Amino acid sequence: MDGLNLEGLPPNQTVAEQRKREKGGQHPFETPEFVSDNRLVLDLTYMLEAPGPGIIRREDVDALIPQVIKAHQMLTKGQGDIYDGEVAMTGWLDLPGRIRKAYLQDIRSRTGELSEQIDAFVSIGIGGSYLGIEATLGALTHGWFNRLPREDRGGAPEIYFLGQNMDPDFFRDTLDMLAGKRIGINVISKSGTTTETAIAFRIIRSLMEKTWGRKADSLILVTTDQERGALRGLADERGYQAFVIPDNIGGRFSVLTDVGLVGLAMARIDIEEFVAGFRHMHAVTRHDDFWENPSLVHAALRHAAWEAGKRVEVVATNSASLYGVCRWMEQLFPESEGHQGHGMWVSPAMYSEKLHANGQMVQEGPRNIMETFLLLQNHDNQIKIPPVDTNQDGLDFLVKRDLDMNFVNQKVIHGPAYAHYRGGVPNMTIEIQRRNAFNLGQLYYMLEKSVAVSGFLLGHNPFVQPGVEAYKHAMFALIGKPGFDQKRRDMEADWARIDPIRV
Repeated sequence: MDGLNLEGLPPNQTVAEQRKREKGGQHPFETPEFVSDNRLVLDLTYMLEAPGPGIIRREDVDALIPQVIKAHQMLTKGQGDIYDGEVAMTGWLDLPGRIRKAYLQDIRSRTGELSEQIDAFVSIGIGGSYLGIEATLGALTHGWFNRLPREDRGGAPEIYFLGQNMDPDFFRDTLDMLAGKRIGINVISKSGTTTETAIAFRIIRSLMEKTWGRKADSLILVTTDQERGALRGLADERGYQAFVIPDNIGGRFSVLTDVGLVGLAMARIDIEEFVAGFRHMHAVTRHDDFWENPSLVHAALRHAAWEAGKRVEVVATNSASLYGVCRWMEQLFPESEGHQGHGMWVSPAMYSEKLHANGQMVQEGPRNIMETFLLLQNHDNQIKIPPVDTNQDGLDFLVKRDLDMNFVNQKVIHGPAYAHYRGGVPNMTIEIQRRNAFNLGQLYYMLEKSVAVSGFLLGHNPFVQPGVEAYKHAMFALIGKPGFDQKRRDMEADWARIDPIRV
């Protein structure tokens, strides 16, 4: 039997974009026309006056404006609770304007040299050292990127991720995908002692050294502290190529640093366009004109929702390519806001899939929910709905009106936005015009500034995460890490007071 024939369908435009990157093709991201055509829009139509309990009124938002502007002014002046130890963690604020073309060319050159020697590239990291890279690659590349021929990947190697969990089955399955291939890796860790990352690096480094000996050193990149830490010491000792994690930029704000740019360059993403998107949104959000500053509006609306009793934010998209961005937001907001009993839980969702799962809960469950939609306006590909001999599925009306899959997918956001609003769930929509690096840069910066202002409104430091240390210390004690003997004894004393219940 012959294989499936795709004759009649136009070429995949995502693949076409990837092919252009290998030839140096760029979008005209510095032109006013391109910037205007790729404007992010924050649609608040269904955010105010949703019926039912926890209503958010325009006057509630207006009352917040002085606080929001004060928080923004403090942030931009480097005032307030912004320190981790003695370091002000606001280096990301003006980073877009400090990045120079020569710096980006150096990253492209160094990653390009490694790319020519390998078939597959593994990014090893967790949390902020992983999610931004994965989200951006997912947003800008083919959904089955690693299954494509290299020329269709734009000359990029296959891209894999490890060190983001401790599941040995996942790890082993990934190694099967790497078996027999020439690989390069980038291990990302400021300290070099992050457990999940360090274990993954130890295993894969051992395999590489057994295979290639000291040649493996030239296939290993590290992104770590500039001067200190276990990984920095190993890089100096072994001569690994090293990139830098700035002291004043936390992991969840780091996608525009070497943390993100190295992996994106390896995948042939246009990092100059990516920086341009950050730079544009930096300019848009510098002023204190509230209704003209999307970061301030976004922060104020979410804070008003919190004050109205909303405790869960469903972040949903109609684009599989943007689902990773929802997951990036799942870290950015809870880790920044989840202090002292404050903050909303962020729940990523792919619509319409999740509308057949937790959609009932959103529509008629507890009214402690708000929604944020990431609406992709223009997909890379247009898919026509074909006529068939019978109309048993009742869809001939779409064919007769010449409506395609793209039209229906827009309504996957528009329909729930209205229905959920009428059901008492306030929601806002961030309209993203198309899949490109400029728009991802804009979105990331807008949300980073929003969550920083949000932390100030909640009255705590949005740049630290002391609660994360609690699980680490408990895990270190359980695995017998030196230095955690007292923690282990404290836990054992606790267990003696707890009646075990196992059913």
